[in-house]
Amino acid sequence: MANAFHITSRICASPPKEPSSLGSDLGSENSNSVSLEGSITLSDEPTVQVGNPGSEQKKKIIVVGAGIAGLRCASVLQRHGMDVVVLEGRDRIGGRIHTTRTSKGVRDIGMLLTYINDVAATELQTCVGAAWMHETSQNKLVKLINKLGIEYYYDDGMAATYLEHGRAGAQFKAKKTADEFADHCAWFYENHPDAPDVSVADFARQFVRDHELITDDDRAWGPQALKEVELWIGISTELASSKNLSYFITERNLYMKGGYDGIVGWVSDSLADKSVHLSSVVEDIEWTDHGSTACNVTYRDNHGVIHSMSADAIVCTVPLGVLHRNLISFNPPLPDDLRRGLSSVSYGALGKVFFEFADVFWSKENDQFIYYPSPPVMTGDDVSSSSFGSISSALDSDNILNYCTVTINLWIMSNSKQLCVQIAEPLTQRIEAMEDEKALYKFFEPLFKVLRTEPYKALPKLLSVESTHWTQDPLAGYGSYSADKVGDEAELWMEALNNHKGSRLQFAGEHCTLTGNGCVHGAFATGERAATNLLEVFDVTYDGGDLVSLTV
Repeated sequence: MANAFHITSRICASPPKEPSSLGSDLGSENSNSVSLEGSITLSDEPTVQVGNPGSEQKKKIIVVGAGIAGLRCASVLQRHGMDVVVLEGRDRIGGRIHTTRTSKGVRDIGMLLTYINDVAATELQTCVGAAWMHETSQNKLVKLINKLGIEYYYDDGMAATYLEHGRAGAQFKAKKTADEFADHCAWFYENHPDAPDVSVADFARQFVRDHELITDDDRAWGPQALKEVELWIGISTELASSKNLSYFITERNLYMKGGYDGIVGWVSDSLADKSVHLSSVVEDIEWTDHGSTACNVTYRDNHGVIHSMSADAIVCTVPLGVLHRNLISFNPPLPDDLRRGLSSVSYGALGKVFFEFADVFWSKENDQFIYYPSPPVMTGDDVSSSSFGSISSALDSDNILNYCTVTINLWIMSNSKQLCVQIAEPLTQRIEAMEDEKALYKFFEPLFKVLRTEPYKALPKLLSVESTHWTQDPLAGYGSYSADKVGDEAELWMEALNNHKGSRLQFAGEHCTLTGNGCVHGAFATGERAATNLLEVFDVTYDGGDLVSLTV
């Protein structure tokens, strides 16, 4: 996800950690899209079963999922002499990274486009899949930018802030009130680690109510400005955890103008031919901790035919939502600590809607436009002034202006006449289920009228509209990426993974780290960690990694 926030810090008890629930710009996928081209040969054919897992022959590993975590894991294992097969449910590699190229430029996209006015596909440039690198000061993948010659853009210019009646002025201090709350939240849980977890929205309302030095206007608008974090973590502040709040401090986001497929290709190019089996949806995993029996995977191909494949170990890199919904069965069932850990991490739904217009009607000076909805009418103890309600929205409940949004200015990013509006659940579920593109545009039209630089002019002709479909996609786990809701304890999941690092069943993906969770580089690093765990299991010496390994 691209916005004005940058590196995040989870607020937690001792020992301190440095996690990040960064928006990862992970777009949704489409099983009918074209596979990434590269030197790797992709296969739809099942392979034969291996012999006894305990024999001296080359160890065989099955990696479930050909996203960035699975590809990195497979690459590291093959480099160390392992026989690796990757089973991917889609008909392409990359997972939640998907780049396509047109006559006009690069598209990091994860779904089919919805067209209106008969616009041809070659006339569009959009970015629905992962399109940004985050935490660039410590993101090892940044080293590949120049190496692969990928065009990029730092989208850290000043964001423009808008309210219901237009652009906010220079004295709009609500954002600073929100920042102050985040500082207080961090201090509070560091000094009261045993305090109960509450929602961000509830804690923020208490903070501004008890604040003695702010105005009634800032008291009203502070919690509204805090909603900006929703477009970061993918869930509403009414559900988000205060104890594990991921907030933003100064860091930089790098927009991949040249496409993320270069990174995916760099990882996958090292894999042996026919390592990846596409359109292979895994349904059952039989596993062992210590290799007393063979591990086995049952999967269904695109014709509905069921196949079985055995191996010495398995790495499961499917999205967290797939595990939450039990779309894959484990035999034997996962140990109690792993099941408790999985239930301690939530799954959010960041959505994106792309609008292409015949002309640019918005500011050409700002990378992003942040819209804050008006505060609700407050009464009683929540307000100290009778005039407080006068700034509240008079809009009906079914209006985009009742939701916080971050809109990306793709005119600056890619010289295209497009806006990308980012939304969080529960709105994401509603928008992604809409099939009528005209109704979709009508819902967002009030926002575009607010963003006009010349409010007396009619909006230009809409050429196309496209929405992600995370919440409609079982292979994405019906969501986007991990997030902390009230009561979550992600550390339990991390501890459980560490407890089982010697197991022949490993897990990897963006949800398997506290640093860079929700991000490509976080998922990438977990793939290597799962691989090195198995190397240790099989008494194979790790070679130390390459230029993007965490050990380098």
